[in-house]
Amino acid sequence: MEIIHTRNRAVVWGVLLSALVVGVVLTLGQVPLAVSQPVAIQAKAIKGPIPMDGANPSWENVPGVIVPLSGQTITTPMHPNIAIKSVFVKAITNGKEIGIRMDWGDQSKNDTTIGPQHFRDQAAIQFPVNTSGAPPFQCMGQSGGTVNIWRWNAEWQKDLGKDVAGIWDVDNEYPAIFWDYYYEEPSGGVTYMDRIGRSMGPFNTGIWSGNILSDPEMRIGSVEDLNATGFSTLTTQGHQDVVGNGLWEHSGAIKGGCCNGPTWRVVYKRALTTSDPNDVQFKGGASVPVAFAVWDGQNVERDGMKGISTWFSLQLP
Repeated sequence: MEIIHTRNRAVVWGVLLSALVVGVVLTLGQVPLAVSQPVAIQAKAIKGPIPMDGANPSWENVPGVIVPLSGQTITTPMHPNIAIKSVFVKAITNGKEIGIRMDWGDQSKNDTTIGPQHFRDQAAIQFPVNTSGAPPFQCMGQSGGTVNIWRWNAEWQKDLGKDVAGIWDVDNEYPAIFWDYYYEEPSGGVTYMDRIGRSMGPFNTGIWSGNILSDPEMRIGSVEDLNATGFSTLTTQGHQDVVGNGLWEHSGAIKGGCCNGPTWRVVYKRALTTSDPNDVQFKGGASVPVAFAVWDGQNVERDGMKGISTWFSLQLP
């Protein structure tokens, strides 16, 4: 090997200065570096209920992990130019339930899809149903490798808000809208009895078919509990077990938080164990593979157009 010596101090100082600048940019810009092996997210044991408010002081001293995200470029629709580059993740458990908090900086709050120009903010956590052995493919699992996905939805969060009668609809978004009606329709509208015998107001094919997107009564909160065994297999579970709460703040600067600017702070909660064979089960002392995804509505991200992580490890006490 030939070693090249130089007496040009300007060159040496230039190289050192360049390295220093790169380090400063990565640090100040919070640019995540690639993860070469699974990183453990340590779930902290607490006493009492899991706080659903992400700003609750119980979260302050919980250790967090920065999870890098990259654009989904494996199948269409691909989306390499994601807006959210990383999320900050914390986990706690009280011995009966588990709580996971995701924080990420987001300059805009996108919580409606009423208009064709609207796309909602979303975030998801993914676990393999079978936690023994190697985890399945990180993008939605695979045949024989079912994943359990908890997907939080900013629009569903808005539906839970004050003055919203179960769902934020067109007349909420556009108060001056004028509704037409059929010639023979009574002034009060036509009502039908749905499949379980309750009146659901004007006929709604989405509700009639059992679509959880259309029927807010099928939801227990702002999180949808799903399963998948690969691309195009995402399925809503018949029984919803996960609850969540998301809050967008103009200033995300709280003790133990990730960001100083506008921030989404989302908390997920579920019992450690359930009776559903399609759910991931959490046992004390176990290490459970976990992956994350985020959609930024302002960046027209939806479906496969999202930021995704590799598998991490959730370590229970």
